[in-house]
Formats: sequence, C-alpha cells, structure tokens
Amino acid sequence: MPRLQGSDGLTQADWAFFPLYPLVSYAMQVGLHISTLWAELSVNLILWPVLIYLCWRELAARAINVDRIGFALFCVLYPFNIWYTSQYSEGVYGVLLISTLILLRKNHILWAALACFLLGFSRPTGFPTGVMIAGWWFFRRTGITLRTRSIVRGRLAVPAQESFLLISAAGAGLSVFVLYLYNLMGDGFAFSHVEVGWEKHFSFFLTNFIDSFLQAKKIKLGIYFIFSCYFIYGMLLKKWYLNFAIMAFIALMVGSTGLESIER
Repeated sequence: MPRLQGSDGLTQADWAFFPLYPLVSYAMQVGLHISTLWAELSVNLILWPVLIYLCWRELAARAINVDRIGFALFCVLYPFNIWYTSQYSEGVYGVLLISTLILLRKNHILWAALACFLLGFSRPTGFPTGVMIAGWWFFRRTGITLRTRSIVRGRLAVPAQESFLLISAAGAGLSVFVLYLYNLMGDGFAFSHVEVGWEKHFSFFLTNFIDSFLQAKKIKLGIYFIFSCYFIYGMLLKKWYLNFAIMAFIALMVGSTGLESIER
C-alpha cells in the first residue's frame, strides 16, 4: 500500500512501478526462505555477472574485440554499477535488453519476442525500446539504407512481420503492466501519475540543464548530463545507431522531467 507519510514528503511507494523485478524477487524469497531485502539483493547479485557476460557477447557479435578480464573489471569498478547490484530493477531490465539483441542476431525471433514482452512488463520504457529494436531489426533484415534506391517488395514481408511481432510483444508486456496497476490501484497509469506527485513534470530539457547549474545540490546532475551527451554522441560517430537511438531517447525523457536519475 502507499506510504503516505515520510520524512521526504514525497509519499514514495513501490506499488506503481516495475512489476517484473518484485515478482522475481518474491519467487527468490519463497524459494530460498530468506528476507525480502536479501531476496531482492540476491537477484541482482546473480544477474550482474550475467549482464556483464551478455554485454561482452553483444560486443563480440558486432566484431568489437575487448579484453574479457579488462572489460569485466571495468564493469565491476564502474561507479554507477550501484544501480545494478542494489535493490533496483536495472539488472532485470539490462539482462532482457541485451538478451533481445543477442537473440535477434542469432535469428531466434520467438525468443526475442518473449524477451520484448518481459521488457515491456519490466518497466514502461521497455515498450518504446522494443519499438526501436523492431525498427532496427527491420532495416537490418531488409538491407535498406539511406542510399538504397530500389526496394524489392517481396523482401519486406517477412521482416515487417517479425518487427510487428516484436512491437506487439513489447506492447503486450506494457498492457499487462497497465492491467496489473488497474487491478491493484484502480489506475492503470499510476506510474505516470505518481511521478506528477513527486513534482516531476515534462519541460524543455535545456531548461532543466541550465537550472541544475543554478542550484548547488544539482550541479553534479548537470555534469552527469554533459557526460551522457558526450557518450551518446560518440555512439552516433561510431554508427552505433541502435545504441544511439535508445540512449538518446532515454536521456531526452529523463532530461525533460528533471535530471535526478540521469546517471542511471
């Protein structure tokens, strides 16, 4: 139930967000007969090395060779890996996201669709991410580029069906999320309405960026945003178009509602 009182005054609660991670944690708690906090922590401590391995495999699939030990050490020592090793949903989301890409590269469409479904069920941003992945897969399968002058219609049918399947799966995951919230709260879009209660409103992202340097407590958020833009631009220069699209969308969304979670 909502926690209506608290020192922060934000009435923060866990009933409006990201059902997949709590469900997995609950299964861990029941299976191992451990406390809720240890169950939540255990899920991410198990998924963290799995995610590091999957990221390395995804790089290798793109013919990007990195030293395995060095890559693993970088991920372990990376300051913001706190979001992957503590009781947050980033671990589940990250594993599903990278797994989707690996499954598609191996042409396992049905398994990738299942991953997209779980991606949409894990958090609201899973659906637009699934849409971008589907678009990337369509262009990858058809070979269409900006320089393509002729398109063979017969080559579009199967890739279009596969991409529509991915979008439908991600949408179905989000739909289950909405139905879950409606059943629990009577408000299918509680995740959006709660953020309004936390004083998070959409505004021009540059306004939030400038405002961060006018308040001492928020200067670090503005610095994080600059670094984020630098790395996202680097993805574009390297022609990592899917990486660029996903991260640019997330950064724009976060920047437009406040920079409080930009480092995530």
